[in-house]
Amino acid sequence: MPGTSDHGARKRRTGRDRTALWKRIGAFVRARREELGLSQGQIISVLGYKSRNAVSNIEVGIEGLPPKRAYAWADVLEVPRDAFFRFVTGEADQMEVPKATARADGGDRTTAAERALLATYRMLPPKYQRRLREQAEEFETLARATRSAKKT
Repeated sequence: MPGTSDHGARKRRTGRDRTALWKRIGAFVRARREELGLSQGQIISVLGYKSRNAVSNIEVGIEGLPPKRAYAWADVLEVPRDAFFRFVTGEADQMEVPKATARADGGDRTTAAERALLATYRMLPPKYQRRLREQAEEFETLARATRSAKKT
């Protein structure tokens, strides 16, 4: 019969399936935001939302997170972009993210300067966050080279 073939067709989501997906995404987003110490206001300013309701609605599962914004959200939530996109689009049922690790020097406390730097970083748009990470890697390389030169 014409029009009855399942060949090549995507599985259609029912309203109930979509709501369940939105709730899973929202629960993850809220938990990750809180784990990172971010406020809804910070998310709004970084991602350019007009009101706090948009973020709140995503977190409680009233609205879905738009797939076209998944990469920007992934950057803010500090999770792998492709994995988060698959989670947001329903291709993956859950999102596994390791907990934040302890500092390299063994300490688990940050200084006031480190907290201020991190807060500023989190308020930057994702494009500037990436550039800042790239510059930090360059500084690390320079510092390593300087240390090597001093030893010789």
